[in-house]
Amino acid sequence: MSSHLSVATDVTKVIHRTEYATISPSRPELSQAGKTVLVTGGSAGIGFAIAQAFVRAAAATVIIVGRRRDVLDKARAELEAQAGQQQTAIIAENVDVVDRAGVKALWEGLAARGVVVDVLVLNSAKFTEAGPLLELGVDEVWSQFEANVRGPLDFAERFYKQKGDSTKFLVNVSTQAINLFYDSQLPVAAERPAYSLTKNAGTLTAQLIANGASPDKLQVVSYHPGVIYSNAWKLAGAPADALPFDDATLPGAFAVWAASKEARFLHGRFVWASWDVNELATGEIRKRIDEDENYLRIGVVGLKGSFKA
Repeated sequence: MSSHLSVATDVTKVIHRTEYATISPSRPELSQAGKTVLVTGGSAGIGFAIAQAFVRAAAATVIIVGRRRDVLDKARAELEAQAGQQQTAIIAENVDVVDRAGVKALWEGLAARGVVVDVLVLNSAKFTEAGPLLELGVDEVWSQFEANVRGPLDFAERFYKQKGDSTKFLVNVSTQAINLFYDSQLPVAAERPAYSLTKNAGTLTAQLIANGASPDKLQVVSYHPGVIYSNAWKLAGAPADALPFDDATLPGAFAVWAASKEARFLHGRFVWASWDVNELATGEIRKRIDEDENYLRIGVVGLKGSFKA
């Protein structure tokens, strides 16, 4: 089916729809042994697939955060069954990312128990009905800013300010809608400008966090997870057979790879999970990443400059 819901790029020659060897959570080089991982929106959809991938990577503790207690309990049970005898602890925290008091209590509770989070995956997002910005109204648009910008920033700040000197990894689950928001590019995003606006702002937030932090202390990578059939697609009115959807193992495995030192060269950048990381890390693409500070970053297309007194 030819559809503007499905977007192709020419960044890498090889495009993936499922996990592959280089980003496999089973690779010893990507082991998360001894690490504590926190995934917002980790009880369902892409977030749950990410939590599953970190369990496969032998993380010491995987913390999933979500709004619905029943869904959290089900996800925790499934992750515990997956972990089996490998001693990965699964913690489910019933917290809404927009509830500042709840978020504060979550992080203070972790600190009181001596828990230090090594990897933070910002996956939670708000995706609502279609409509032009001025018809949605300021209250609805602002609620998406709270969920897609302020909430992730709150988590990122508390994550960064934890005690300890070990390198921390922030993985931001973004979307292709941050720059493909015209009807000629991605109609489903064009119909929902508040989502594109706030996810763009959230991804720029991650980019600017990276700009002010050494990857030796805090490594930051943002990525589009792929076209995964989820509740968001249901809300958009897309049937399950509308596209050859990507497998959920793709964004799951990519998150594990992004939380490794192999992804250091992408600090502060935005990429797609479908792009081949072997190509990104070598050759002309790597050369451009190393030499062009604007490449794969949010900015004004066609405009470059520097301050001159």
